[in-house]
Amino acid sequence: MSDIVKMFKIPVSRMTEKEAVDRIMAMAKTRRPDGTPHRVATLNVDFVTNAVQFWPFRGRRELWDYLQNADFVTADGMPLVWLSRLLRKPLPGRVTGADTVPKICARCAEEGLSIYVLGGSMEALTKAFASLHERMPQLKIAGLNWSEINLEAEHGVLVDHINSTKPDILFVALGNPKQELWIGRNAAKLDVGVAMGVGGTFNFISGIIPRAPLWMQLHGLEWVHRIVHEPGRLWQRYARGLVKFSFLALLTLFGWGRE
Repeated sequence: MSDIVKMFKIPVSRMTEKEAVDRIMAMAKTRRPDGTPHRVATLNVDFVTNAVQFWPFRGRRELWDYLQNADFVTADGMPLVWLSRLLRKPLPGRVTGADTVPKICARCAEEGLSIYVLGGSMEALTKAFASLHERMPQLKIAGLNWSEINLEAEHGVLVDHINSTKPDILFVALGNPKQELWIGRNAAKLDVGVAMGVGGTFNFISGIIPRAPLWMQLHGLEWVHRIVHEPGRLWQRYARGLVKFSFLALLTLFGWGRE
């Protein structure tokens, strides 16, 4: 599948996980004509909540523009898959950062490509890549950088350092919206094949935060599992997201945002 389904005026690619990984690997070996990295966005309810503006809800135009200009957008969340089915243009399934990143790393190890990770904690990155290296010792790590990132600061030195390591793929693990804002603001200066926001993926790979059981993932209940493990940080965010997403989904079923 290579076509899209429009939801909330966002073009979401109707592709399988394998197709997404294949495309990311192909893009990592090339550069866009303007020299900027290919950008991949994994869209979930939280991302929709942060990006889409429709009265009475606010959104961030910068995130909206990021989604419109991404090379492709995948559905990282069962609510998006369910909505696509109601729109009679079903997505084949979720394509999440947590599932694709290990597969991308495995392909990079096989094909000799390198990765750089910006964001996450020292503990998560150290444990995650110790685990990944056990399974794929040939994986090339251009850099692991867990520095605190202030979006309002200049990042010329950081970008120069990333470029000096010549990574093929840049994973930015700062969480939405920070990771997409950082990529968007620095894309013109980055010399990488692909830049992709991956949120808390390395917390899952490291085992610091356990992934929800598969049955919860398939039934769209992964958010419940995450709230149980991080209630103080997540419950208000998820509550706001559920209200806004439900409102926007209802509008979409009546035709808004599908053009």
